[in-house]
Amino acid sequence: MIAEENADTKVQFKQHLWGCLSNIESCFCAWCFPCISVGHIADEVGENFLLCCVFQLVLPYGPIIFLRERVRQLKNIEGSFAEDVLAGVYCTCCAISQCHAELDIHIMR
Repeated sequence: MIAEENADTKVQFKQHLWGCLSNIESCFCAWCFPCISVGHIADEVGENFLLCCVFQLVLPYGPIIFLRERVRQLKNIEGSFAEDVLAGVYCTCCAISQCHAELDIHIMR
């Protein structure tokens, strides 16, 4: 489980949304196995792995929008729900990769 950062200081994501190719591992996993990738993010932020995997199959944009917002809250990252929706809908793989980078998730290790 991730401890919440200091609530006074807002920070940026470690990886820019379009920087997904800088982390080929998470980019590959987000593209080929989005359900598992989203499940790992969910598990890292204290949500149900399997439930998020299933929802990712049924509603491809819903879980990553919810989880990206959750990551922003936990890590005290600047942004808005509207940005989470846009990132989740228009660049799902990049949003997944960005969350992986922020949470330091390595699926293939």
